Amino acid sequence: MSLLFPILAFANPPTLVSSFDLNPAESPQTVGILLSGAPQNVDSFVLDNPTRLVLDITEARLFGPAATLPAQHPLILRVRAAQFNPTTVRVVLDLKRNVTHRIDTLPPNAEHAAHRIMVSLAPTNTATQSPEPTLSAPPSQAVEPGTGVVHPAYTVAQAGTGGAADNKILFFGDSKAPDENQEEPSPWGQLEISGFVLAKIAQEMHESGGSEQARNFRNTVRLEGKWTPPLPGNDSAAVPGASTTFLLASLQSDYLWFGPEHSTDDYDLNLYEGYLSHATPDWDLRLGRQIVRWGKTDQVSPADNINPQDLREFFIPELEDRKIPNWMARIRLFPGDFTLEGIFIPFFEENEFDYSGTTWALLGNQPSDLRIKESTPGKGLDNADLGLRTSATLGGWDLAASYLYATEKSPRLRFEPANPAGPTLHADYHRQHIWAVEFETTADKFGFRGEGAYFDKQSLHTESLNSVAKPVTHSVIGVDYLGEQDWYANVQLSHQHVFDYESDILYLRRDNFYLSGEINREFWRGNAMLKLRYALDLNDGGSFLTPEAILSYYKNLELILGANVFFGPEDSLFGRYRDNDQIFCKAKYYF
Repeated sequence: MSLLFPILAFANPPTLVSSFDLNPAESPQTVGILLSGAPQNVDSFVLDNPTRLVLDITEARLFGPAATLPAQHPLILRVRAAQFNPTTVRVVLDLKRNVTHRIDTLPPNAEHAAHRIMVSLAPTNTATQSPEPTLSAPPSQAVEPGTGVVHPAYTVAQAGTGGAADNKILFFGDSKAPDENQEEPSPWGQLEISGFVLAKIAQEMHESGGSEQARNFRNTVRLEGKWTPPLPGNDSAAVPGASTTFLLASLQSDYLWFGPEHSTDDYDLNLYEGYLSHATPDWDLRLGRQIVRWGKTDQVSPADNINPQDLREFFIPELEDRKIPNWMARIRLFPGDFTLEGIFIPFFEENEFDYSGTTWALLGNQPSDLRIKESTPGKGLDNADLGLRTSATLGGWDLAASYLYATEKSPRLRFEPANPAGPTLHADYHRQHIWAVEFETTADKFGFRGEGAYFDKQSLHTESLNSVAKPVTHSVIGVDYLGEQDWYANVQLSHQHVFDYESDILYLRRDNFYLSGEINREFWRGNAMLKLRYALDLNDGGSFLTPEAILSYYKNLELILGANVFFGPEDSLFGRYRDNDQIFCKAKYYF
């Protein structure tokens, strides 16, 4: 049931360059990665057949598809960057020969206004080669052929930020001063336009007749603009692609069709995100419609309750694709080694779902004569959401604690069969208090993450279509493994406990255990990937599997062929959809 388990999450495509020059005259060779904040962790290792150096940067996000940049360089064949997992950006240097390397993470200084990761390379057979290359040589530049203009290669943002004011900028090469051939900045500021077009079609593997939707189609178009005004401090030359103050707005059309006769929304462009951001070294503020991500774990995140979700396709889309922006104010303070964050959400927005008539609807796909009477909270400040969060890194552990006073995003139901106007289902929304804690750390090629939350009241549906409000605890602990043969594996164990349990609560027991995660492997130098997402109900044996084959060979284009497969008893969470197995193909083009 989609409202019982909102399996809790950016769309700012990267700025790409066609090629770059790592300045082979310099020795040792240096590749620079510029970031707006200190990285939590940088892991590196060397792989053979072919030889390549791998860097995993956490916590970081790469917006847009994976891409490959060719290099005319004696040591490096090409550079690849991709979102390896939801919290790790992987940078791969394909090498022409064996090298020694050193990784240095440098804080801002008088010459560089940002944090930097410096990768120093030297061939192993060079007579003057020292065991650890130094950083004496200046970083080389990423240049557009024939112009000498420095360009950023990718835009990266810290996980949990939604990708805006605190964007991390990943580039290859640093420039101490603007190149004399570089264009003068516009007196009107800088405007960046980006976006994507998504088309996805799914076909059921076996049709059961009736009013079943045998297929569905989704078309999403998003157009985003980011304007950096010509204000003091907005120095894009000091930090390429970053800014102190900017305005971001995105428009989206989202058409969803369930065959044969159902469709929602249309091709009109509506405001998706729209906010003003201002950042200083001591604090930052963001005002407007935005997405804020709390929590450390993937797909199942008990601490992530700020934004509503689009549940019209159950939890088939990934978490970040289900998020719906909220109007809110978010402020973060950086006093010393920890961060204080506060949010204020004046207007309520609920999860988006269907009550009946679609494959994933609350009441099933059969048309219903049931009257739906939904009551949403008013717009007064009495119904505003408030949240506080503090986070810090101590001894290699990233820790956080949060409190949220908010209205539930899913309704509490009350069924009235004897209503004079006909059987009526009342749906209203109630307040709840949520306390949560989070942690994350790494050990060698393993990452460990977890979070837990206590809900003082959570609405749970029963067999009679009435809801009961119960205290609930929900915790998740997970392990990531980064293999040396382009393998990645993630396993998460989830436990949900319902206090004052009642036997007619749907799909839940007093204690509920789930196993979820992802396994993937890259092929063809990162241009192809096989991936499996999975979720397993350890109580009744039901499961949900999404195998995918992903091709990202073509520039800015990602092609995916996959399936959604459900198993389990008919009265279980996953088993109720066992007749809805589907195969799908998806194309996503970034511009």
